[in-house]
Amino acid sequence: MKLHLFRSLAALSCGLALVAAPRTKIELKEGWYFLNGQKTLVNAIGYEPGARPGEAPYQNRISHLNQIRADLKLIKAAGYNGVRTWSEITEPELQCIQASGLKLVFGIGLQPEEDFADPKVVQRDLDLIKHVLAYSHKYDCVITYLIMNEPMPEHLHKVGAQATRDLWTQAVDLIHHLDPGVPVTFSGNAAITEWIDMNLFDVYGRNFYDYREGANYTHGFANAMRALTDSFKQGKPSLLTEFGLSVSRSGSGLYGSNTLQEQAQAMTKYYRDILDSGATGLCPFYFADGWWKGGNPEKHDDTAEEWFGFYGFRDLKDKVGYPRPAWHALKQYNQALVTSPKNQQFYQNDVPVEIFTQARVKKIRVIHQDAILLETSPDAHGHCVGKLSFPGEALQDRELIFESYGAGGQLLKTESLVVLTGKDPIQWPTLELRTSATDLEQSRSVPVEIEVKNNSVFSLDHEVRYAFSPHLGWDRAEARAKPLDPKLKDQILTDTYQTPERSVVLTIFAGTDIRFGKFVKTLYANQALFPGHWADPLRVK
Repeated sequence: MKLHLFRSLAALSCGLALVAAPRTKIELKEGWYFLNGQKTLVNAIGYEPGARPGEAPYQNRISHLNQIRADLKLIKAAGYNGVRTWSEITEPELQCIQASGLKLVFGIGLQPEEDFADPKVVQRDLDLIKHVLAYSHKYDCVITYLIMNEPMPEHLHKVGAQATRDLWTQAVDLIHHLDPGVPVTFSGNAAITEWIDMNLFDVYGRNFYDYREGANYTHGFANAMRALTDSFKQGKPSLLTEFGLSVSRSGSGLYGSNTLQEQAQAMTKYYRDILDSGATGLCPFYFADGWWKGGNPEKHDDTAEEWFGFYGFRDLKDKVGYPRPAWHALKQYNQALVTSPKNQQFYQNDVPVEIFTQARVKKIRVIHQDAILLETSPDAHGHCVGKLSFPGEALQDRELIFESYGAGGQLLKTESLVVLTGKDPIQWPTLELRTSATDLEQSRSVPVEIEVKNNSVFSLDHEVRYAFSPHLGWDRAEARAKPLDPKLKDQILTDTYQTPERSVVLTIFAGTDIRFGKFVKTLYANQALFPGHWADPLRVK
């Protein structure tokens, strides 16, 4: 799939008069953003102006342009090439982003809890888009518009799937008309709206948090994202619009109560998983703590939502903040982002290498079994490509080490990936998820069968993981597991789930792991069920 997007741009610098600027071209093709012909991995950190201690960004926000300039300088120096916002920012704030050289995933705050079937609500939303686009269309830093954040399935059922689709369609068409060439997406959450067909939009946008339930429990974080993108089938760019880990003192199930070091380690792992999933855009959550989220901006409440930041503040008077270990870990990790090869993947003896680097990186080495297989340098855009070849070699697990070096030969970063290579195509073990239930309106009792077949060189795990997500608010999916006999070539496991009456969507997930040496791959499957046909205008077919 290839989508050409063209736009004109203008803007000189933050707070200065606008002048005509060269035409810019945005292309979406092969699942990637191409900006002025350059393949681009979007790395846009979540950022909220006017959200320092004592401030509420969505209530009488005060715009501190000098503070924004200082923040953007830090963000750029840490290796990010953009920022992501949640609601509309002002034109002076937008001018600051334009002047910084960073790109922008521009949030437009269409409210997810409103009645999308109400013509007054629809008109108010469209008027907001017109107001924002009247100035935003002048700035080439805007590379994506993001409308709405995390609508709940029960609400979509209440107001109507068709009304929701109509509103989104009108919003997308209006943005395409007012700012031709800039793609549009919306930000659902993979825990609640994974069943929505994202082909309604130009980009597959979604928030994704790893609390080890639902698809993350059965598939693993990387495969949960990959499975979702694959379900849409049209190969558009996949943009992770939120992911992170809170360091509040209280919390459970990874939602809060994590140490600063655990946050740092998790964030680099999430980056690796997201790149392994095939996603081509990342928006880590987020730059600085939001004291306002607990309801009292003047107090840093011990609630998980207030503690996702990579910058923290010592007290109400601190407006600058202090970088946490996660900030430093991601700054180092951003030096070289390896998008190919990927963990859990098989390559038929030719392994493509692709890396997006920072300016400090002057040389890349790939090491296998203590031998240098590849030594190369990034181009002027920080893009590095190459190939590892193992002609005629039999099936082998390979741990590849990627080393990134600066101009003086200093080692800036190392990273390890495990892949599988071989001369012949692979016959994988299989996992199949089945249910005789087709309509939750007819029966809330859902029987499941999980069949695992293995007649291969791979060893099988000792259990199959499965989960049921009834999408009741933010309630976690119910996780279960049953033992597998690794010696059996074919085995079927059964169970039954009683779907709650209020549930308007039930998603079933299943997964298990296979191994060959150091190489580990997860087999996975999932299926969504609905009461009647209410979701047909929105759901993945």
